[in-house]
Amino acid sequence: MQKALYMTVVCAMMFFFSHITLAQDVSFEIKAAKDGFTPSSITVPKGQKVSIKFISVDVEHGIHMDEFGLKNTIIPERDSVTLEFTADKAGAFSFPCTKFCSWRHLLGMRPRLEVKITE
Repeated sequence: MQKALYMTVVCAMMFFFSHITLAQDVSFEIKAAKDGFTPSSITVPKGQKVSIKFISVDVEHGIHMDEFGLKNTIIPERDSVTLEFTADKAGAFSFPCTKFCSWRHLLGMRPRLEVKITE
């Protein structure tokens, strides 16, 4: 009887713990082009460690994410850069391209990336 109870408790614990989702790092690939970032928006949970690989499909681009301690990073022409940060504050944050990459900058139509952090 005691052995059956022990096995039932062990099985229940194994089932319970196998369904717990542990926080994992999240990764994104974002393509930077003169006409925008693709995708132009990402959503992550607060407290999550985030890794974003920015890939330039044409010219040099720049990203400045001061809210997350990432300053003036250049994405080289037809190359990539990976940035990592922890999404430590909730809200929606918008980051424009900081490197002149096309005439759109002159008109104030710079490509933007929006990072939404949920509670």
